[in-house]
Amino acid sequence: MIRKLFFPAVLILVLIGFAGCDADLGAGIIKELEDNQDGIRQELGELWDAFLEEANEWSESAATFSITDDPDLVGNREKGVDNYVGTYKADYSEFDGKEYIFGGTSLKRQDGSDLCAVYSLTIQSGEARLYRMDGCDEIILADTSGEGTYEFTIHAGKNFIVLDGTQFTGSLTLTVNPGNREE
Repeated sequence: MIRKLFFPAVLILVLIGFAGCDADLGAGIIKELEDNQDGIRQELGELWDAFLEEANEWSESAATFSITDDPDLVGNREKGVDNYVGTYKADYSEFDGKEYIFGGTSLKRQDGSDLCAVYSLTIQSGEARLYRMDGCDEIILADTSGEGTYEFTIHAGKNFIVLDGTQFTGSLTLTVNPGNREE
């Protein structure tokens, strides 16, 4: 019985105390906030950075399953520090389908957003397109035999380098490294 009365009694005393110093309490809280603005901003910034890091890790883990698994690739892929960079070499014979060779869905890539792709595509027969998926956009790197270099900046969302083939016989050599773009 005493416990049941104790909590309401303490609550009433606290409320009476706050009612009497309502103006002082409000002024005290405002002064405390003003005095600690820098600390509060720093802590909020750290909290935001931690949130972004967790969200990015979650997004990257989902992307791990978005690139084509190594055993399902026609060629040989050697990843670099993450799924965005590395080398790939393949010889295709009447290939039908898509290979998501490098990329992911990170909010922010830990090792920088600027990348450089160097490729050599040889089409002996059929059709092939090497393209970069940037969100919903497909940016064609090559759809005929040739070599080239493509520098780009990845953004939050879908970022993949894809080979799409229809009865494609030929070869692809692809290297993606960190880039040095200056915006």
